Amino acid sequence: MALITPVTSISPYSALIPLLLICVTVYVGVQIFNFKNSPYLTAGKRLLVADYALVVAVGVGAFVGSYCFHNIKLTKFVVNETKPLFQLVQFQQPPIMAVLAAIGLGFVVSFLFFMEGNISASIVNKPSNKLKKGSSFHYDMLVTGVINAILSVFCLPWLHGALPHSPLHVRALADIEEHIENGHVTETIVYVRETRLTTLVAHLFIGASVLIIPKPLDMIPIPVLYGLFVFLAVTSLGELQIWERFVLIFTEQSLYPPFHYVRKVPQ
Repeated sequence: MALITPVTSISPYSALIPLLLICVTVYVGVQIFNFKNSPYLTAGKRLLVADYALVVAVGVGAFVGSYCFHNIKLTKFVVNETKPLFQLVQFQQPPIMAVLAAIGLGFVVSFLFFMEGNISASIVNKPSNKLKKGSSFHYDMLVTGVINAILSVFCLPWLHGALPHSPLHVRALADIEEHIENGHVTETIVYVRETRLTTLVAHLFIGASVLIIPKPLDMIPIPVLYGLFVFLAVTSLGELQIWERFVLIFTEQSLYPPFHYVRKVPQ
């Protein structure tokens, strides 16, 4: 008799296995990401291993979901191969109520893009990153709007400045020095390679992802992607002052790290 029976609509496996895959993906990704803080290998090799934490985590999660639980029915990508990948929008004369509804929804989406784009730009251009090229908030919004208008014609998803991808990209291009003060390790950005080549290559690879549809993309369970998003959120917490201040609530005062706000704010 098989150890694992096929899942049914009322089976507890329908919730347990996806939760397990999320935890496996996050755990593997965080452990490899924190390898840069270990004493093994050299600093450059530790950073190289940590850079592939996301890829390895997705690979391990996909293997566990597709092979270890192959008898369990998991949610995966559904691709309609009868429709073309790129198709122009079929323009037509909509009723006046549809136009008004589209204007309302468009305003909400534009406001979201405006807020998240400016927040991302503010975090990226903060003084501690030591960027030399000037910021161009209005120019960024103009370029984003033009590109999204073109993408809309081809029924493609929109793009905008997003968290935590934008700050993580700056950090990936930076030279970072570690300083030890009173037993606490702090990181300081020394230099950032300001180039658009990395984003161009990354988006070319994103475009090339259509070549892996439907195989092997349909081998990656959807819970693994949920774990990927959780991994991005967890790894970005360490750079937020609000998280550092939250942790201080549960930290003994004698063990407070030498942050500037700890010295200035009375305890």
